[in-house]
Amino acid sequence: MKTLSEWSSRFFDLLDMKDYRKPETAESDKPCFRNAMKQFLSSGKKEDAFSVYFCFSEIFQLFGRGYDNTKNLLEMLSDHEYHSGELLSKHRDHYSHSVYVFALGLAMYAGDPAFRRNYLAFYGLEESGSAAFNFLKFWGMVALFHDIGYPFQLAHEQIKTYAEEVWVGKTKDKEERKRRFAQTPYVSYGNLDAFLALDEPTRARLAEIFPDAAPFSSQHDLLAYGLKVREGYDPEAVCACLTERVIHQPMFMDHGYFSAVILARRLFAEPGFEFDMQTLDVLTAILLHNNFNKYDVPGKHPIRFDEHPLAYLIILCDELQCWDRLAYGKISKRDPIAWDFSIDVAENELFVQYTYDSYVVRTCDDDMEPEVCLNKNYLEMKKGIFLDKINSYVVTPLRITVQMQEKKKQKRTNLFASDDNFISLCDLAKAIHASYNEHCRSLSGSFISEDFGNLDLEFKLSNIEQAKSYGYKLELINCFFSRKDLDYPVVEDFNRVEAEYTNNLGFLCREEHVRWVKEKLAMGWNYGTDYTTREERNRKKIHKDIVPYELLSENERSKDELMVTNILDLLKKFDSNIKIYNFRTGRKPNLEIAGTGHRFFNDDPESLKVRVKKILEEYSKTHHVIVRTCFAYGADQLIAECAAELGLTLKAALPMPVEAYIENVRQDAIAHGHPFTEKEELRMRHLLAQTVVCRVVEDPKFTYAEANQYIVSKSDKLIALWDGKETPLEDYGGMPINRGGTYDCIKMAEARNKEVIVVECYR
Repeated sequence: MKTLSEWSSRFFDLLDMKDYRKPETAESDKPCFRNAMKQFLSSGKKEDAFSVYFCFSEIFQLFGRGYDNTKNLLEMLSDHEYHSGELLSKHRDHYSHSVYVFALGLAMYAGDPAFRRNYLAFYGLEESGSAAFNFLKFWGMVALFHDIGYPFQLAHEQIKTYAEEVWVGKTKDKEERKRRFAQTPYVSYGNLDAFLALDEPTRARLAEIFPDAAPFSSQHDLLAYGLKVREGYDPEAVCACLTERVIHQPMFMDHGYFSAVILARRLFAEPGFEFDMQTLDVLTAILLHNNFNKYDVPGKHPIRFDEHPLAYLIILCDELQCWDRLAYGKISKRDPIAWDFSIDVAENELFVQYTYDSYVVRTCDDDMEPEVCLNKNYLEMKKGIFLDKINSYVVTPLRITVQMQEKKKQKRTNLFASDDNFISLCDLAKAIHASYNEHCRSLSGSFISEDFGNLDLEFKLSNIEQAKSYGYKLELINCFFSRKDLDYPVVEDFNRVEAEYTNNLGFLCREEHVRWVKEKLAMGWNYGTDYTTREERNRKKIHKDIVPYELLSENERSKDELMVTNILDLLKKFDSNIKIYNFRTGRKPNLEIAGTGHRFFNDDPESLKVRVKKILEEYSKTHHVIVRTCFAYGADQLIAECAAELGLTLKAALPMPVEAYIENVRQDAIAHGHPFTEKEELRMRHLLAQTVVCRVVEDPKFTYAEANQYIVSKSDKLIALWDGKETPLEDYGGMPINRGGTYDCIKMAEARNKEVIVVECYR
């Protein structure tokens, strides 16, 4: 089976953005969006979900501008869940959930030709990259905004939970519970007539768009018309039901309803708003997705794809997305859902696999049936209840196969103390952008925001990614940032912070350069110097600064220093109260691991990488791991590649200057029958560019001996890809031979009482 990330990437392969409002940036904005999706689907982190929302909002500008005009809807959802969710008995995350739902829809479009044909036929589109762009926009509106009304349901659920615990009690008799609930207070919402009313310009505009419809006096009329067209539901009955379900609902308040009317209100608030039947389909799909079509709408029936493709898809994907959702409510925490998911899509076929940490959730009492101990969510899948529910909500041509597996979840690492909420990320990103300007200290916060808004998407995201990295970088010098007023020392000067590094400013600059290199490589850039203008550089996606930090010009280094120095003052210009604090004690201790091994071997490199990564990942659970190698052909570079892919700190010790060494590696490989291609050279350059330190340790006699001695002396352990053969280190005359090789490096480590971890590797 494939990952959602692989299916998402396939969708972007189908995508042509020629209809994009900014064709001049389409070539860079598309990979930005693709990379943001890939990053989130790899990490599952809310801050990476934020980048997906940001890309979508900036590209489609639903309310006239980019993310600034949508952030309140999205950030309020996340903040309300975070602060209020734990007060409820049942509640799971909806912020990251919506991005997973979005990805599922992209997978369906990319993998199921029948689905794609039917969707395009329904909206009168021919299969093309532009049609995929249409799907991206309208499906994105449904999937990413289908839960924005959840704060209304949260407020209702909080009072309901309070009343249940105080007055209703724990009785299991349904009739008795119903009687008690009838005597308890509940939340409903007033002033809805004013909130839902359509002003005269909006009514006139909608009359032009839907000339066959009766006049719309409120959003209820508009939604009822949409459901009549797609589902055949009676408009008067729908309007009456919509009103009833929010003014007299002691047991349940539907966030799907509020999501639809909030999104509509924001769309209509934009002068000259664009609206058509497909946009109305977005609103009615959101209205139908949660509760309305399952229980309340008069004449309800399961949604067919050929009636309402967007409603069908959001209901299907919303039900399928039951993995990796953070539990807030007390009961939700006791019933863990799957933590991982994989999927295969074919024509009218859907295979899904959910991975559970354990099928058992608690120990059985003697008088309990065995299946009481089983995870409720797993049990529903095993018994077919999960699929039965889906089939009762939608009529689907899909043959859906659900599989489960039990696999221990690794504890998520790289979690930091910094308060990386979304307001902080935006403010940090704006401050970072401004801080590259030498005269930025005099700029106002409003000017900084406006200037940031004028950047291309790629550079906005670059600043956001830099902001995300602050938690990691600050942790390395015993610091963190937060909006809270805390009893920790506030940092005013990075070089006055007590940490392991003598030059914190320089250290942060090096870490930032490595982050920037990795970002560029992920976006498809390469090292190169064949350009004369910025425009030519950006078009070719090559950059002369994808090199080790030591090879940067003083001017380029000074930009990073400006950013790090100015960030402290710039953060004070925003109202979010972000401060940088110093821990009183250090965080994860450092663990330095040297890497060595044979230059030429017969083992499969990928299988070796799996074994090396397993070792590094194990140590990373308890330590901040730093990997040092000499970057020789073969094992050295393989170990370095493992470290880079795991996001570990990487340091190089080269036996000669960079350019001379690359040529030396080339000649050595060719001499041993291994052609050193341009692609391999570029790979080596990119690896070197991801080192925070690239030190030259010259040794004219033995080439690698001094460099290996240096990395062993600086490290706590040694990983050696070795065939177990002890190579002579002296000739018959007692003169040193084979120095700097794998066995010599092992002996150096043993002489210093350092642990040697051997990974078998045969020549």
